[in-house]
Amino acid sequence: MSPDSYFAATYSILGYDPHAQEWGVAVQSKAFAVGAMVPSAQAGVGAVATQAWTNKSFGRRALALLKRGYDPRQVIAQLIAGDARGAQRQLAVIDARGRAANYTGDECVKWAGGLAEQNVSAQGNTLAGERVVQRMRAAFQKTSGKLAWRLLAALDAAQRAGGDTRGQQSAALLVARAKSDIDGIGDVYVDLRVDDHAAPLNELRRLYEIWERELYPFVEGDHIHTLLRAKKYARAQKLHRAFAADAERLARKYPRDAQLLNRLAWQLAKNTLGLDAAYKFARRAVKLEPRNPDIRDTLAQVLYQRGEFARALYIEQDLVANHPQRADLQAQLEKFSRAAKSKRQR
Repeated sequence: MSPDSYFAATYSILGYDPHAQEWGVAVQSKAFAVGAMVPSAQAGVGAVATQAWTNKSFGRRALALLKRGYDPRQVIAQLIAGDARGAQRQLAVIDARGRAANYTGDECVKWAGGLAEQNVSAQGNTLAGERVVQRMRAAFQKTSGKLAWRLLAALDAAQRAGGDTRGQQSAALLVARAKSDIDGIGDVYVDLRVDDHAAPLNELRRLYEIWERELYPFVEGDHIHTLLRAKKYARAQKLHRAFAADAERLARKYPRDAQLLNRLAWQLAKNTLGLDAAYKFARRAVKLEPRNPDIRDTLAQVLYQRGEFARALYIEQDLVANHPQRADLQAQLEKFSRAAKSKRQR
């Protein structure tokens, strides 16, 4: 066959978490940069995987059809019917309600097929056998926790079952959730790619663990803050409970990571919903890095949020004395001073 289309032969999984309102795709392939070809997702709309002899436009077009009210089966029928090479395509779609469907053309390289049910669709081609998609689906269903974690577990299970018969090269993870990017505007919650690696699934999991430590506290804390400002208190409380549980898990997993503890403390204190946990994490961080001014400032901020103005003021006065060039610390000191003075005047 003439190579006039990119052969992103692969295995992938689509998932929906109705509680967190997240839609995701995870994929692995013996093809370069599979993350640039296969996955698409949009919060409140759904997720798509287009693979085998990949038609990349299917991602964008499928999401557009979902937005117009088509269900996943109708989306697939519409796209394949208008494609002269439909027999060589593999396509999976999950919608805003978790309804899922997949399609495997008769000319896809064997073994090829998929399994779809509510909230999940697992599919692949050039696989070691049907057991690959079976175990992928089973791992997704059995794994608890965040959607991204469940999708990663599914990929690992697929690889243990034989995976792509040609081997491994690239992998990707994409999760969408409304107003969940680093700016709190867009819907790209997790977007990680391994374009070329001898063990892409191991590398993808390593990247996800970095995301958990370095980005997750900011993304989650800021989202809670946005919900509170919008007076969506029930949603904010629900998200905070999940964040607090994850914070405890991460603190246990990385007990010596002072920067992680500092991020968790700052974000938990920022929304005043988790001040006790924030105080605990801030104290641990200071114990690990007692000379770090940013970490000590976080502890002072937590104390301020707890109403312990005198203690916050004491720490900040010392910080300003030792770092007089830091305007941010000076601003903190002035804020704490005003609070302490106001408390004395009551």
